[in-house]
Amino acid sequence: MDRDTGNQGCLEIWTGEHYSIVRKCKAACRTQKGTQQKEALKQCHSELRKLLQKIQGLPPAVSSVPLELSVLYNASVLNLRLSANTREEDQAGITQALLRALEAAGRPGTGSDPLQLWRLVLQLLNWEHWEQWEPSLTRLACVQWAHWLCTCQLQCVRELLLWLAEARGWSLPACPGSPLDVQSVLVEESQSWESRAAPGEVLSAAQFRELLHTCTAITRGVEWMEAGQYQEALGGFQQAAVLPSPRPLHAQLLTLTGLCFLKLGKPQSGLQCYRQALEMDFGCLCALYQSCVVYRQLGEADAEIEALGLLYTAVMSPAHRDPACDSAALIGPESLLQSPTLICLLRKPHPSCVKHCLAQRSLQSGRTAEAVEHYLDLLALFQEGASQRVIVDNSLAFPRIPELYLEAAVSLLKARRYQDAITVCEEVVSKTGALVPERLTLECPPNTERDGLWAGESEKRESLNCVLWTAAACFLQGQAFTQLKEGKESLSHYSRCINLLVKVHVTYSERRGGDSEKSGVRSLQRLKSLAFTGRGLCFLERAQDREALHSFQLSVQTDPGVVEGLYWLLELLWRLGRREEALSCWRRFQSCTGRSAEEAAAAGQDLQGDYPLYLLSPLQGDAPRDWEGLSRRMLEECSPL
Repeated sequence: MDRDTGNQGCLEIWTGEHYSIVRKCKAACRTQKGTQQKEALKQCHSELRKLLQKIQGLPPAVSSVPLELSVLYNASVLNLRLSANTREEDQAGITQALLRALEAAGRPGTGSDPLQLWRLVLQLLNWEHWEQWEPSLTRLACVQWAHWLCTCQLQCVRELLLWLAEARGWSLPACPGSPLDVQSVLVEESQSWESRAAPGEVLSAAQFRELLHTCTAITRGVEWMEAGQYQEALGGFQQAAVLPSPRPLHAQLLTLTGLCFLKLGKPQSGLQCYRQALEMDFGCLCALYQSCVVYRQLGEADAEIEALGLLYTAVMSPAHRDPACDSAALIGPESLLQSPTLICLLRKPHPSCVKHCLAQRSLQSGRTAEAVEHYLDLLALFQEGASQRVIVDNSLAFPRIPELYLEAAVSLLKARRYQDAITVCEEVVSKTGALVPERLTLECPPNTERDGLWAGESEKRESLNCVLWTAAACFLQGQAFTQLKEGKESLSHYSRCINLLVKVHVTYSERRGGDSEKSGVRSLQRLKSLAFTGRGLCFLERAQDREALHSFQLSVQTDPGVVEGLYWLLELLWRLGRREEALSCWRRFQSCTGRSAEEAAAAGQDLQGDYPLYLLSPLQGDAPRDWEGLSRRMLEECSPL
């Protein structure tokens, strides 16, 4: 009597125990939710592992292999659902099961390479036991597929599927160059999988395979995107779109398709994909966020702000903030899609990041009242301690806390809430002022990458930030006091701003220039120039023309690109009858910049990409400047020459 017959009684008992555990697991998925469901599934997983230990306590036999592989399949599926940190343990279990299968077949294998073991099992076992083992081997192959997919080992997936197709006698595609080629074979034979599936599955192998098909296509497409091959990625995503998949996964697939269209210069096609994704699953928040990105690129501010408002409402809803683990599917796409790039692309924006983006865009679009409301909501969150919960991701950059306060102050200035702006700025001064060094020397090498400035000197970089934040707060307070007609306070705060900024000394190792000036140094120079202009205007109000002239000259010398200082310098020189000096200054500006002062003034209205929002002159629209009249006077004076 062979070993299989001798163990028949144990196999019958274990098979009944196996079916009982599977029924219990399915009942938990149908009737329970959240923590209760998770605990029930953990219990089922524990019972399956104990059952597997019983089976493997006996020598492997031909008759026991199908049950052993089936129990291992169900335990592995539950483990995929319950934990993402046990892949090595599961892979060891698969390797052990394959070695036992080969031993039972009388062809013992050696080594622990799972790819080679699968090759032996699927290519060398075309004999009388294949029909008996095929359903359980096919199911276990899905688990192996899932493990390799989680670690983005697509070449191993491709080999496994090719060997599986050969073992089952399927015809191979003409050019099997990628996992998608092999999937096309499996799609044609999908009914075969379902009809041959044995009872006792916690998850149908056919359903598992369909999910694996789509997730593999997505992972492969993301690899193409990482390589900059967006046309190939687009084709892969469109091919995967015809495969059966859950609605949330199909929505993510449409979102990735839209990203490819966007990279290929087709924003309208991308928007259409995002709309389809949201129609498929409004919980696909990455599609809504990407719509905001497209609207910004197209210059459609109203549409962007509307989409950001919807996004904020969605991320704040309880369904998105506290998602329950009650999905009808035992394994979701998130268990299989582990590519870091994909996780970043499909990441749900944090509510605070969305709120800040909404506030910033409202301010930049002239929706001052809305911007103030959004900024004050953000400040309230931080005062309540919510700052500890802010998640900064790559999709929505969240500012440093002092920068957020300064942006809020700018919005309050725009809304003519001057006392509130002063209060907000004082909060910045009280927190960062004590961190300002007495003297800060920075060596600025030329042609340095923007983020590589002063590499290794993070302490100096942070000191520069503290100087900028404190000085900017004083500057904004000076603006507020100017509007309140408190000239003495205004002059005091502009002077305080300048005194803070002159503590920073920048030296250039070879020559001035390069990308280094695009970093904190440029912001420092611009702020200093604006502060000199503000102080000059205070002196004008006090009829101190000589002091005002000196301040305007310093403003232009500090940063010629700040046209506010240039305007008032020319205006004052003209008023004082020093027209030759005014003409000389005007010509020098045109020769250095290659454009007229009017053009520079127009360009100065859109500097968001070059400077922080709080360094854009917030009240420049209220200044009584007449560039056209000034330029006409200059041209008339030049014409006789």
